Amino acid sequence: MLETKYLVLVVLLFSLLLTACNSNGVSTNTEARKESSTGSNTKEGGKTLRLGYINATGSTSEGKPAVTGAEGWAIENGFLQEELKKIGITKIEYYSFPNGPNLNEAMASGEIDLGIFGDTPALLARGAGQKTRLIGLANIYQDIWLVTNKKNGISKLEDLKGKTVATSNGSYMFRYIQGLLKEEGLLDEVKFVSLFPPEALASLERGDIQAYAFPTYMGPKHVKLGFPLVLQASKTTPELTGTSVIVATEKYLGENPKFVSVWNAIRKKTVIDLKEHGEEYFQYAADVTQQDLDVVKESIPLDNIREESFPDEGIQLLEGTKQFLVEQKLIKKDFELEDWILRE
Repeated sequence: MLETKYLVLVVLLFSLLLTACNSNGVSTNTEARKESSTGSNTKEGGKTLRLGYINATGSTSEGKPAVTGAEGWAIENGFLQEELKKIGITKIEYYSFPNGPNLNEAMASGEIDLGIFGDTPALLARGAGQKTRLIGLANIYQDIWLVTNKKNGISKLEDLKGKTVATSNGSYMFRYIQGLLKEEGLLDEVKFVSLFPPEALASLERGDIQAYAFPTYMGPKHVKLGFPLVLQASKTTPELTGTSVIVATEKYLGENPKFVSVWNAIRKKTVIDLKEHGEEYFQYAADVTQQDLDVVKESIPLDNIREESFPDEGIQLLEGTKQFLVEQKLIKKDFELEDWILRE
């Protein structure tokens, strides 16, 4: 069947995307943010942390990195810079990426040391042999909004049969839409197209695609713009929500053996502070992402940001995602999560 052949092609293209490490990977896919409130590494012995994160909207404010969650709050308040300086890391460089596979490219080619991004690309990279360790979960139950267009859209998932759905290939939304279609027996009956979130608006308005699976920020934003919401993962299939993971290269961790313990201590302190100043945090997140305050509040509820580095619920979600990717033969070689996790 045409749809089946198309799905096979998508999987093959995705495998190529995941493993690609071309020479200009970072320059075409990243936007560097070099901020350091604790000086630079010009001092003898000073080290740099190159931190990558996902910015699907492409929006920033006043040159600040659009990092949210506890990690962003730690940067905004100087907690991260202050504590890392004590172990010789005196400079932080920030790199933004439109999608997880792009971040994987940069990490595989040694351009960044640490990434905060979705579970699916991180798992796929580890399954492909990328030398990384999982050092924490930034947030859990990361939501997805499946919206439809206003011209020739759908009212329920079953209506997608013979039609087109899109999202970013290799993202946590990709895993969601694939899992959703598999549960409904529609995996071979729906055409999939890969589009970054900023590209989806025009395609929806033209009626080129019948539905798009949006990530945080972009989902509530498009619903607010009047695009009908078909499904929201957290309300219908919470087991298919994503997990934002914190992954570091084995090389960087080997060179900085105290990093994980310091990072975890900073993060725990920051989560407590963030929840004590919830409204201030939401306003900060709205400012750096250039999103409306209500969009930010709906995107990442504070309860999804946990003090523990590895909350049980998050590990269960991660295991479920890994198992699905193994079953779909998207992970080349299965592995135990505990072999990937680096605990103190």
